[in-house]
Amino acid sequence: MMNSIKLEKPMYYKNDFALRFELGPAELGVWANREEGVLNDNYFKIAQERALSIFHSAFSPSDDISIYYQIFSDGRKKIRKGNYFLKQLKSVTAKKVEFSDHRDIYREDLDYKSHCWKRVSISNITINDLNVVSILEPSINTDFGGRSPSVSGECYIKNHTQGLVFHIYDDRGMDLVANEKEALQGIYCAHYNWLLKYDLEHMDSVFS
Repeated sequence: MMNSIKLEKPMYYKNDFALRFELGPAELGVWANREEGVLNDNYFKIAQERALSIFHSAFSPSDDISIYYQIFSDGRKKIRKGNYFLKQLKSVTAKKVEFSDHRDIYREDLDYKSHCWKRVSISNITINDLNVVSILEPSINTDFGGRSPSVSGECYIKNHTQGLVFHIYDDRGMDLVANEKEALQGIYCAHYNWLLKYDLEHMDSVFS
């Protein structure tokens, strides 16, 4: 069933059962001083705290999870074996790591045979195998290369036990999607105040 959830943005609009959360609070703003290029550290702190809280609501210590990191490549760009996400694992000896190319993401065909999405899949892991903050933070910082850690590309975390996928699209927000409504019902209630207001009416119609 989990394979039916396609790893592509925007996940919220491409799945029947989905929650979209606001991470960085819009009322604070991303800039402390835009003219001087100074970012608002409190904005990013709150975004990280919210993402971490939602993550721990969606993942239990014993859950079977996988991490997927993917980038678009024109044939030259690759995901290296020493990439950032692999370095966040406490050990890779008992884990399953696969590198693959995909041409069915975002469109059915690509213009050139060299164009594809490069993906590394890390499976057979649990929360105890990784530093959760270090896994989540690069996606929050993705549009701000000056903040570390920051990586380009997309990171998805699948919870095979609970039947859901967790994805932070940038500092503004994140999506949580599932094959079954029940997988998200408790999270909808627990973190209701962080649901993105723009899509709240639709989420209420599904989960309330």
